[in-house]
Amino acid sequence: MPIRYAIRKAEKFFVYRVMHVDDTPHRIALGVAIGIFVAWTPTIGLQMVLTLVLSVLLRANKLVGLPFVWLSNPLTVIPIYYPSYRLGRWMLGSHAAAPDFEKIFTVEGTWWGEIWLNRIHAWWTASWHAFWPLWLGSLVVATVLGVATYFILYRLIVLYRLRRLHRRERAEHPAECARGD
Repeated sequence: MPIRYAIRKAEKFFVYRVMHVDDTPHRIALGVAIGIFVAWTPTIGLQMVLTLVLSVLLRANKLVGLPFVWLSNPLTVIPIYYPSYRLGRWMLGSHAAAPDFEKIFTVEGTWWGEIWLNRIHAWWTASWHAFWPLWLGSLVVATVLGVATYFILYRLIVLYRLRRLHRRERAEHPAECARGD
């Protein structure tokens, strides 16, 4: 039951908050594509600002892309970024060992500031080699998803609006539509 509810909620959001936006199909599709692109980049914390800036620079709809950056959140970080990281490692031919994150939680120090600094150093040491593969893989996946989103959504918006226009015309002029005029 919760899955059906979530699907219905997403469908309502998509139809009423994206398809009905008073803007051109190009600007709407580009705004959503920018949101999807940014969601797949490892820029958590800056994603809303990046989406707004890119939307302004590319003259896309500024508001429709924002909810799509929320796809990447603490619950979805691993399913979104891990495949991108693996793709980046494969593309770079990296055979480095996986990061040892256990060291981050076992650092020691004499006072909290030293422990915190040691923890930051341990985090950087454990994850620095993942930086380039993650970014490369993320940019490739984000580009593919963003471009696909633009073309699919553009076509869906155009078709949806044409269908609504035809329905409205049939409702306003039922006799003419029945004759085939």
